[in-house]
Amino acid sequence: MNKKEDIINGLFSVMDRYEFSIITVTQIAQEAMVGRKTFYRHFKSKEDVLEEAIERLFVEYSSFQKNYYSAKFEVLIYSHFSFWNEHLYFLNLLYKNNLMLYLFKQYQKYVSLLNQDYLKSLKSETSASKYANAFTTGIFWSMLYTWIENGAKESPKEIATICLSLFRNRLLED
Repeated sequence: MNKKEDIINGLFSVMDRYEFSIITVTQIAQEAMVGRKTFYRHFKSKEDVLEEAIERLFVEYSSFQKNYYSAKFEVLIYSHFSFWNEHLYFLNLLYKNNLMLYLFKQYQKYVSLLNQDYLKSLKSETSASKYANAFTTGIFWSMLYTWIENGAKESPKEIATICLSLFRNRLLED
């Protein structure tokens, strides 16, 4: 592991025992077994460490095309929750520390990048694309938040089935 990864892992380790709001750079550096100078060489603050960790997860998520490019909504939801199911420890730390909005910010950034090819294939207008990205961000982030809030009891397949049935029922009503 490199120092940056050590610091990120150090933050999570400390977050397991203390609230994020009271964690100090010194605690993170000690847990990572690096000096404060090394910490500041890589990061400006503990918030920067958190943002870097979330950024890395979204880079990993976006590297799997099945996670974001499927004609079937059920496959998108299943892939999405399968990915996050592998990172429950991290999600629970964010939730426990009221830091889920950091995740939301990355959703806003990455959804537009992930939807780019799909929206081009639809020849969507710029304003429609913005709303499509906002819609996608809101749905996926809200579903993830609710899932974590309720203890992540449902499997990715169960979540996909629930969402698909909600959309089908809504479409049939109209």
